[in-house]
Amino acid sequence: MFSIFDRFRSAWNKVFFWQTPSAGSSEEFTPHPHADHALVLAVTSPKRVPRWKQLRFINRVLVGRERGLFWGALAVGIIAFGVGLTDIVRTRTELVPAGGGVFTEAVEGTPKLINPLFAPANDVDRDLVALVFSGLFRLDGQLNAVPDLVKDYHWLENGKTLEVILREDARFHDGQPVTAHDVVFTYEAAKNQEWRSLLYSTFRDVVLIEVDEHTVQFQLPSANPLFLNDLTVGILPAHIWEEGVTPSNAHLADANLKPIGSGPYRVVSYTRDGRGNILHFHLARFGGYYGIQPFIEEVRFRFYPDRDQALQAVTNGQADAVAFVSWSEAESVRGEHLRTASLDLPRVTGAFFNTKDKLLKDEKLRQALAMAVDSAELAALVGDRAKPVNSPFPFLNDASSTVPDLDGARAQLDKLGWKLAEGTNVRTNASSTLTITIDVPNQPDLIALAELLKRRWSLIGAQVDVRADEDMPLLRNALATRAYQVLVWNILIPADQNLAQFWGSAYAGGSRGFNLSNLADRDVDAALERTRTATTTAELTDAQMALSQAIKKRTPALLLLRPSEAYLIASRVKGVSDMRISRPSDRFVDLQHWYVNERRQWK
Repeated sequence: MFSIFDRFRSAWNKVFFWQTPSAGSSEEFTPHPHADHALVLAVTSPKRVPRWKQLRFINRVLVGRERGLFWGALAVGIIAFGVGLTDIVRTRTELVPAGGGVFTEAVEGTPKLINPLFAPANDVDRDLVALVFSGLFRLDGQLNAVPDLVKDYHWLENGKTLEVILREDARFHDGQPVTAHDVVFTYEAAKNQEWRSLLYSTFRDVVLIEVDEHTVQFQLPSANPLFLNDLTVGILPAHIWEEGVTPSNAHLADANLKPIGSGPYRVVSYTRDGRGNILHFHLARFGGYYGIQPFIEEVRFRFYPDRDQALQAVTNGQADAVAFVSWSEAESVRGEHLRTASLDLPRVTGAFFNTKDKLLKDEKLRQALAMAVDSAELAALVGDRAKPVNSPFPFLNDASSTVPDLDGARAQLDKLGWKLAEGTNVRTNASSTLTITIDVPNQPDLIALAELLKRRWSLIGAQVDVRADEDMPLLRNALATRAYQVLVWNILIPADQNLAQFWGSAYAGGSRGFNLSNLADRDVDAALERTRTATTTAELTDAQMALSQAIKKRTPALLLLRPSEAYLIASRVKGVSDMRISRPSDRFVDLQHWYVNERRQWK
C-alpha cells in the first residue's frame, strides 16, 4: 500500500516528467533540468530577435557560404553605421576652443624688473607685465583706449579732470581687492623721482585725488585728448609695496621678480642658471580674473641670448612661438607645423639724412634724392608686409608727397653743379664726387630697402655704398658720433604720439634723443608744440598734419614704409590673427582668445 509520500512523488513526476531520470541512464547523458526547461519554453514561446546567448552559436547553426554571407553583411552594416554616425557628427557638430594646455614662447633677452613702473626699459619685462598686471585702460586693435579695470569714467572741467570708477570685482592674485588706494599709490610712485621710473615725466604734473574706495580723479594741467592712452600702466598692490619697501630701494624688492598683479595670469615659478640668469618663467591662469578667462591654462617663457637661438627653439619644437621675426627668416623655416601672423606696430621706416653732413646739408640735394625714389617700387619690394607712408605719423593719411621723377632729379643736380662727364656714371663738382654711404641694421628686409635706394640714386649719378651692422652697435655709434650720412632705421611712435625726441631742435646732435636727421627748424618746433597743446581730437589731427608738412618741406628724411614683422607660431596654437599693436608686448592683448585644445559641440 502506497504511503502518502509515495503518492505525492508519483503525482510530482507526472507533472514534472523531465525531472524523472530514465531507468538505466547514466549521469553523463541525463539532461540538465534547467536546459530542458529552457528548451521547452523556447519552443512554446519563440522570440523574433535572437538573444545574445543564442547568437553565440551562429557559427554552429550556419554552414559554409551562409556563414560568410552573414559575417560579410554584418561587417558592411557596421561600416555603414560608422560612416553615417561620422557624417552626422561632422555636419551636426563643430570644433570649439576648450580650456587647458600650455603655450611656450621663446624670447630674446632676460627679465630684470617685472614691475609696470620699470618695465618700459626692457621689452622682456613688458611682456611679463602685460600678462601679470592690468591697467585702468588698455589699447584695442585700433589703438584706442578702452576700459579695463575701469567700470566708467567722466571728463570734467572742460577735459582737465578725469574721474574714473573702478570695477568692484577685480582682485589681485593674493585675493585682495583692487581699490582706489592702489591706483593712487601706483601713479604717485610713478611721480616720485626716488622710484626712478621712466614714467616720471608723463605723470609729474598730474594731481591724483582718492574720492572714495572705487573712485579716483586725475587733474591735468591742461586738456589732453590722449591721456587715456597713458593710463594703460599696470596697477601695483599697495599692501605689498607699502610694507617694508622704500622708494629708493624699490629696484631691489623681491616683488619685482615675484610680482602680484590683477592680470589674467599669475606667476608660479622661475628658474636661473648658475650665473643668475633667468632661463624660464612659468605663469598659470588666474581663476579670480575679472575679465574673460583665457583658454590656455599655462604660459611659459624661455629666454635666449639672441634671436637666432630663439628662432631655433621654435623650429626644434622647444617653444611654440617667437615674435618679431623678419619675413625672410619666417618664410625660410615656415612649414606644416609653423604659421605666421603679422605684427603691425606704429612704426615708420625712414632713410634719415644727416643734415649736418658736409654733402647732405644742402636741402636742394636732399630734394633731388627724394625725387629719385618711387614708392610703387617700394611697395613691390615688400608686398603686403608693409604699407607705404609719407608722414611721420604711420596711420596719418597725408595726401601731399614727392612725385618720383628721375629726369627732374637729374636736372636738379645739374643746377647744383653736379655734372655727369661723358663716359662716366658718377657725378662730380669742382671739388668732389657725389658719394653717399647708407648705414643700415643687419636685417634682411632693411638691407633690401637700402639696396633699392642705392639702385635708384645710382640712376641719377650718385655712387652709393651700403654698410650693414648689428642694431645696437650701429645705433649707439650713430648717436654718439653723428658721423653717418644716411641712416635707415625704424622709429616706434610712442603711445602719446609725441614726436619731439625724433624731430625737435633740442634733440639735434648729441645722444639726448633720436633726432636722427639732426634737424633744427623753427616751423617744425612750432608744429610740435601744437601737437602737445591740442585739447581736442580734431585739433590734434590738424596739428599732426601741420607737423607732417613742416617736416617734409625741409626733406630731412625719406619716410618710406610702415613695416610689419612676423609672429612665428606653432600650428597647434589657434586663435592668433594679424594684429595692429602699440607696443611689442601688446601682442598678448587678445591672448584670452588663443587656444591649444578643442572639443566638439552640437551646432
